[in-house]
Amino acid sequence: MSQNSALLKDIEQGKAAPIYVVTGEEFLVRKASDELVAKLLPKAMAGLNLAVLEGASPAEVARDLATAPMFRGRKVVVVRDPEFLQPKKGRADGLSKIKDAWNAGRRRVAANRALALMAKAGFGLEMLLAPDPEALARELDLETEEADAAFLKALGEFCQAEGLTAPEGDTRALEALLEKGLPKDHHLIVEAQQIDSRTALAKKLLKMGVSVEHKVERELRKLDIRAVVADVLKPFKKRLAPEGEQLLKDLCGGNMRLLQSELEKLAVYVGDERPTIEAADVRLLVRRAREEEFREIADAIGARNLKAAIHYIEVALDQEEPALRIHGAIASIVRRLLEDRMRWGALGFGARTTQREFNGRGMEALAEEAKERGTRVPHPFVCWLGFQACMRFEPRELVRALLAVAQADVELKSGGVGRLVLERMLFKVCQRGA
Repeated sequence: MSQNSALLKDIEQGKAAPIYVVTGEEFLVRKASDELVAKLLPKAMAGLNLAVLEGASPAEVARDLATAPMFRGRKVVVVRDPEFLQPKKGRADGLSKIKDAWNAGRRRVAANRALALMAKAGFGLEMLLAPDPEALARELDLETEEADAAFLKALGEFCQAEGLTAPEGDTRALEALLEKGLPKDHHLIVEAQQIDSRTALAKKLLKMGVSVEHKVERELRKLDIRAVVADVLKPFKKRLAPEGEQLLKDLCGGNMRLLQSELEKLAVYVGDERPTIEAADVRLLVRRAREEEFREIADAIGARNLKAAIHYIEVALDQEEPALRIHGAIASIVRRLLEDRMRWGALGFGARTTQREFNGRGMEALAEEAKERGTRVPHPFVCWLGFQACMRFEPRELVRALLAVAQADVELKSGGVGRLVLERMLFKVCQRGA
């Protein structure tokens, strides 16, 4: 029985928790939250006794939780991606939710989210009106491009025109309510991709409530999308052929929101005539859109996994990805492995170096390099994974790999068959020994 199924069974048995903190992949989080709401509130009451808050401040959440429902019975307050619980740094894309709300026409929600995000670093409206890329990267880990700067400026002008200021960030009102205890039959559901569990408010929520995490398997070979596929296609009375499922997984990876969108598109495409979506349909309509695809080929090469690396290029070429572009990605990976191997070798590190030693002396060396270049130091665990990858190769093997990359470049530009050239290159890159 899944964790969410167990929680639903507890609610049926009259053992509903006052607070549910649901974290993880966006699509799975929303699905789990919707199931909890449906079990807590009968459909007839959901319209009046359910409050869904997005972009709200802690004080606004506290007020809604303390307010009596329209009709006697349970009241449920759902808080979606609360900025006041999010980590300040290390988020995948701090702007994505803001852009989604803005593009959906919910401009006030987008504005409140942006102002709350800026306030985390002590910035105000002026940072939206005149974005400083270096300050945003340093304080919030936000990597912004020219288009992002224009978007933030438009947001700032909207806030200025509407007289909007940063939502109240003081969490004391909500903390006081939690210490007192929620009113009888009032329930709070927090939806978030991640929360900063070190804050006092997050600790109180987790202590009083139930935490459930819905992660997506990072490794593509272990990722199982069957349940999501069945759930999305059920209303359409469709099924996805096994070969089509594998191909769709290759193309979408663990992005469940993208997976849902593509499945709905496929179901509409096949229409009422066919009950099964075939691999040919997937191949025709779905384009490679996995955010982690570059990381996937890097992981395969770093692990010297020839089979996984060749599978990557086969799917990429089938999706009409230019062979030279794939070659460029692999060349960059091999150069980085060689640079890292030489750097760590010069500092006396080797394959037997422990993670503890690396996190100490190794991270100090990286911090010094970053200071000289004026850049940020990556996360220690990310650095450790990169270190392990380069240590799987001897320097001479990486030099040989770089020569194979150079030879493949000449062959591709001389009319060589892309698939054969790339496969031969990968064999030499992943090959062990002299």
